[in-house]
Formats: sequence, C-alpha cells, structure tokens
Amino acid sequence: MMTSKPTLVPAALLIATAVAAHAISAAAQSSNPTIWSGVFSVAQATRGEAIAGRRCASCHNADLAGGQDGPALVGADVLQAWSGTSAGDLFDKIRTTMPADAPQTLSAQETADIVAFIFSQNKCPAGDEELPSDIEGLKKIQITPERKK
Repeated sequence: MMTSKPTLVPAALLIATAVAAHAISAAAQSSNPTIWSGVFSVAQATRGEAIAGRRCASCHNADLAGGQDGPALVGADVLQAWSGTSAGDLFDKIRTTMPADAPQTLSAQETADIVAFIFSQNKCPAGDEELPSDIEGLKKIQITPERKK
C-alpha cells in the first residue's frame, strides 16, 4: 500500500510567487520615484538653503513662503500646481528664469541644491543620494502633491 506524502511544491511555488511580486513592486517603485521617495540628501538641502538665502530670499523669503516680489514655493497649493510634472520641469524653470534679476546665472548644481531645499521645505523626506543635476535624471522624478501609500 502506498502512502501519499504531502508535497512541498505548492508551498514553494506560493513563496516564490510572493517574492517575485514583491521584487516587481519594488522595481516599479524605484523606477518611478516621486519627490516623496527620498530623492535628495540632507546635506544637499542644507547647501540649497544657503544658496536660496543669497539668491532667492529677497523675492521668496528665507523660508520660501513667498514675498512681495515672488510667490510661495512651499505648501499644498504649490505641490498641487506642479503635480504631474517632474523635478526636471521645476529645475528647468529655476535654471532658465531665476533669479528674476539675473536669470541663467545659477549653475546646474546650485539649481539642484535649491530644488532639494524646496522639496525639504515641502516636508518631503531626505534620502541617502543627492538629487541629480542633469535634466534627464531629474525628469524621472515625479512631483506629486502627497505621498502615495
């Protein structure tokens, strides 16, 4: 008489499927980063704060809350207005039009540092890597009004 042994194949298949699904999900998240994905470092935002203090504060105030000559760069309304665009779009806008009294005088690195500061002031989390200073890398980072859960 043959006794049947329980098979481990279905359990192993379930585990392998779960691991693969998790890997695919993680890859999808990393391939579509948002400003909520830790796309800048604390050090970079700190550099951006110093640059913004010299180059942006006269119009936008030191905290970027807006001033007499420049709109706010922080707050839900700002993130909503930029929703659906990329960090590259914001970078390009700043790099080509700011400061208003001396457009196109910020280097690519200074501009990336300012964008990092803007994100930090909007309560976006910092990460381990710096925000890139090349437009192609920045175009991959989406601006969304709130963190996706």
